[in-house]
Amino acid sequence: MTASFVPASPLSSLFIEFYHEYSRPRYDIAFVLLLLCAESILTSIIVRKIPYTEIDWVAYMQEVTMYQEGERNYVNIRGDTGPLVYPAGFLYLYGWLKSLAVGNQVENYSSTNQLIQSISSEAILRIQWVFVAFYLLNSAVVLGLYQSVLHRMRQKWHVQNNPSTTALVVWYWRVAMGITCLSKRIHSIFVLRLFNDAPAMTLLHISTFLFACCDAWSLGCLVFSLAVSIKMNVLLFAPGLLVLLLQRNRSIWGTLWHLSICAVVQLILGWPFLSKYPVSYLRKAFELDRVFFFRWTVNWKFLPEKIFVSKPWALLLLGLHLGALALLAEKWRKASFIQKGAMKAHVNTRNKQNLSPEYVIYTMFVSNFIGIAFSRTLHYQFYCWYFHSLPMMHWITTMKYSSDSSLLGVALILNTVFILAVEYAFDVFPATKFSSAMLQISHAFLLLRIFQSDVPTITLNESETKTVKQR
Repeated sequence: MTASFVPASPLSSLFIEFYHEYSRPRYDIAFVLLLLCAESILTSIIVRKIPYTEIDWVAYMQEVTMYQEGERNYVNIRGDTGPLVYPAGFLYLYGWLKSLAVGNQVENYSSTNQLIQSISSEAILRIQWVFVAFYLLNSAVVLGLYQSVLHRMRQKWHVQNNPSTTALVVWYWRVAMGITCLSKRIHSIFVLRLFNDAPAMTLLHISTFLFACCDAWSLGCLVFSLAVSIKMNVLLFAPGLLVLLLQRNRSIWGTLWHLSICAVVQLILGWPFLSKYPVSYLRKAFELDRVFFFRWTVNWKFLPEKIFVSKPWALLLLGLHLGALALLAEKWRKASFIQKGAMKAHVNTRNKQNLSPEYVIYTMFVSNFIGIAFSRTLHYQFYCWYFHSLPMMHWITTMKYSSDSSLLGVALILNTVFILAVEYAFDVFPATKFSSAMLQISHAFLLLRIFQSDVPTITLNESETKTVKQR
């Protein structure tokens, strides 16, 4: 009995044609611009239709006002929500935002009510539009990071002359890029709450782009340090950056040069305080022993409060954090020797090493995620510390399935489910035992994947380096 051939339907043929045609490189920029246009429309609607929520803005303005009135002792600078716990860059940035809000008025805000009365809803709206600009800039940079990795993946499969797999990988990554634009909580953090986490993470993503896509390590370190000066959570990326600097420079001296750039930025920005009350500044701006309130925690709500605030629990989490970093450092070291000894000591050579974009980005994001996974607490605004990196980490850890469309489809579903679980945990207010458990399960799943998966390609050859720089 002869099997009969069943032709594809016109709709199916049209989809296949679209699927392959629009996976081509010439549509990459159009896809990114389409996402950014959608984001600009969405954020504009949010600002116009959803009321602004006052949480920390008034306290920020009170702290800035005390600094502008001449206070230089960090212990004495405080707002209604407590003492100032951010480095000096925060004061300069929000001092500028205050000038946009109240113009050239010079007033002594002795109470919260006076401050609220002096800053009208129209002034707050002006600041919200500034944060819309922060949001769109951050989105553009993040999409640029994803696009750089997509370009590398496309190169890999193009070399293997497998157009079907290439198209599959392209759309797989574009789904990840789309997910970075869809978080309800992230939109809220940026344009409805005006938290300093937003500009800090924008600068962090810019510095990562400079490292990974521009090979501009000195400028990247400068921008990285500026991000730290707004909020110290950016230091969670520092272990990954140190590994990258050692590999990039292949010498201690080159690494020390880049670290000195970071240090000088902190010294210059903090000098008005360091020159008068250095201990006070260092204790409060980089407060490492701060105890958070149990009622605001998103990640440990299922614990008894006594355990949450206890010192032994804090030390246990710190030990797990450092232990996980040590294990990952060993994993990276082994991978580097497998990949032609990329981390071998070359102290006596001046030759620098060109690191692949996917390796730089992944290393930075994983370093930060380890700190998140073992964090003593996560507040709602902390979500922007790592949301944009979640698709990147999930997708890179599943690229080994890219030659099998069915396995890649399963991976796509699992990735999306666990990212949605994290989003759910940060959307539930107040946090519950269940939402915290969902968050921890999602973190554990990704952490396990990171330890089980291969480290991305570490170095670029000469032709790949030229291609990256041209892009």
